[in-house]
Amino acid sequence: MLVIFEIISIALLTVLLFWSVYNVSIIYVGIRNKRKIQTAPVSSNPVQELPTFSIIVPTKNEESVIHRCLNGIMNIDYPKDKLQVIVVDGNSADNTFAICEEFKQQYPDNITVIREQTTSGKPAALNLALTYATGDIVAVFDADSLPEKNVLSKVSFYFNDKQITAVQGMTTSINEKSNILTRVISAEEKAWFQMLMSGREKMRLFVPLNGSCQFIRHSVLTEMGGWDENSLTEDVELALRLVEKNHLIKYAPDVCSGQETPTALRSLVKQRVRWYRGYMETALKYGRLLEHISKRTIDAEISLAGPFMMVVSLLSYLNWFLVALFFSQSTPVLNFTGLVIALTAVSLVSVGIGLVTSEKPIKPQNILWIPCVYVYWLVQMFIAGWAFLKLVFRSKRDWTKTAKTGVAAPGDPSKKNRFF
Repeated sequence: MLVIFEIISIALLTVLLFWSVYNVSIIYVGIRNKRKIQTAPVSSNPVQELPTFSIIVPTKNEESVIHRCLNGIMNIDYPKDKLQVIVVDGNSADNTFAICEEFKQQYPDNITVIREQTTSGKPAALNLALTYATGDIVAVFDADSLPEKNVLSKVSFYFNDKQITAVQGMTTSINEKSNILTRVISAEEKAWFQMLMSGREKMRLFVPLNGSCQFIRHSVLTEMGGWDENSLTEDVELALRLVEKNHLIKYAPDVCSGQETPTALRSLVKQRVRWYRGYMETALKYGRLLEHISKRTIDAEISLAGPFMMVVSLLSYLNWFLVALFFSQSTPVLNFTGLVIALTAVSLVSVGIGLVTSEKPIKPQNILWIPCVYVYWLVQMFIAGWAFLKLVFRSKRDWTKTAKTGVAAPGDPSKKNRFF
């Protein structure tokens, strides 16, 4: 029996080792590239011709954030005659629709408000809005977004390159300091964009779309048939279809938009279960990409395997725990598994220490971030495991929205910015 556990340990550790080495190499390139971006001069090349934009904002029961979002969009520094905003309301039960109508009356030449009678999730709302879109570039911002004023002028520069089909901007947390959870999630998001996304861009690998602050040429999007309404992660699914057709997706770290980070564990769990199951389903669906091997197709499949790797990591923990509990005998393989788990803990604790020292002045209560980072990793593994079980047993697939509170960072003038 112990031999079986050893074989399982070797298999799990081999997979995790490959995954870790692969991603560490991308992170290393991303860190080096980030430093170059910070020291490089801003390009002064003029945009050949300003494109028109159709910005889609899907909403449902978003009265706490939609005013802030639409106000931010209409304050973008871009010619208003080249800007179309399409708001799709999913039959909200609160004041969302009324707020959107107020904005429509204030900007009748720019804002179109559509109300769905029956809702089928974000992809269906996006496809409905696409039938009204007239711009050269279609952009998507979630209802909690707060785009920077120069976001369209900057992204216009990228679309000067006719080879670029889509652009993914960087999103940042507007409520990072709300509590310990938002601090940890924000650190995770920074690592995703500033290291992994930056590294993938530099190495010309797969650049996924992330659902908000994303831009795509209207003609190509229409040709692709819009978004897949059966997907739980319609953004990544669209990115894979673009890669399959040899379209180029660009990551633009200077194209930025703020967004709200989940402030409660329950909200985070619901969000990540949908994400992880969607990633898993999409990875399996597009395994055919490996029929045409290239750097992007291989990286796309490895990238989408992230939730599966969390499940593998969870199984490694469980395997080691069962051996420690039921077998008094130890072996080099199982001891090495324990060492890997210990090193993972040390790495995560180091991240927590980094969070503590990044806060000036350092507060004693911030020491709680250290164990919280490790607990957060454990929670993510169990969420991935739950998503995997839902996939295996084909449980009901619901496109659940992430709850928003409208709370921004302390001192932010948009904090609790409500229209009514």
